[in-house]
Amino acid sequence: MKLQVTIVFLVIANLTFAQKNFKKYAKENIAINYPDSWRLDVSGQMNTEFILFSELEENDTFQENINLLKQDLKGQGFTMESYVKLSKNQIKKMVPNGKIIESKYVNDDQPHYVIIWSGFVSGNNLKFKQLFFLENENAYVLTFTTLPETFDQYIDLGNKILNSFKLKK
Repeated sequence: MKLQVTIVFLVIANLTFAQKNFKKYAKENIAINYPDSWRLDVSGQMNTEFILFSELEENDTFQENINLLKQDLKGQGFTMESYVKLSKNQIKKMVPNGKIIESKYVNDDQPHYVIIWSGFVSGNNLKFKQLFFLENENAYVLTFTTLPETFDQYIDLGNKILNSFKLKK
């Protein structure tokens, strides 16, 4: 009987988590969906197009977030591969304890690179999942940021948000 109650509870919990209400943010040539409990910041702080902040939970010491940086590469001759290589080298050389965990090219309807890495940034050990897009000589870097110990807890929701990102051509 206890097993049945536990299974029913887990199914309900999963359905509740899976059915979060989402909002859509769209501007010029970008769009992304995010949970309505997350806070959207479009102030441009740290040269971002936007930052999405997770809701604060009890005893939270860090707000998981997703941000988008756009970098003008006109006339610099960057390819997707050369831009990602530069970014990986910067992580290794400039970030204390910078470590590339995974790097892969994804050839789907929006070809992009994915890099998962960790390092000591802004006084915290952090873990990142970054998606790199190159369009019209602009680099778009979409970054999901968590503490290393909460990465696995947030990655499913993080992926849902990251995978909703659309770059209009």
